Amino acid sequence: MKKLTFIVLLIIAISVSILNLKSMNNVFSLYALKSALWGLCPWLYLAFICFFANNTKKLIAILSVAIIFGGLGLGIMADTLFFHPDAQGGLVFFFIPPLQLILFVSTTPFLYIFGNGKT
Repeated sequence: MKKLTFIVLLIIAISVSILNLKSMNNVFSLYALKSALWGLCPWLYLAFICFFANNTKKLIAILSVAIIFGGLGLGIMADTLFFHPDAQGGLVFFFIPPLQLILFVSTTPFLYIFGNGKT
């Protein structure tokens, strides 16, 4: 189960990096690299949490939260980049990663409570 969780996190992280680099119009610079690393922060946090999770219920909870929030974040980024581009669309790539990180940090205690079965 831990391998599956890491694979899903890796797929989402690679997708976020590709979308961030695509938003830079294929120009490689230090800002593009910083932007790609900025988008990886929430997924590195979840990988850190998964590394210490030793219970299958915790991993299932982390995986479900990652799929829900990751799908929403990727959907918003793809919508802004491909379907509804506008002048303020670039702000999505700046604000979505910290909002995801805040959501992940705020749901971590609940993941461990429900993952232990102490409901």
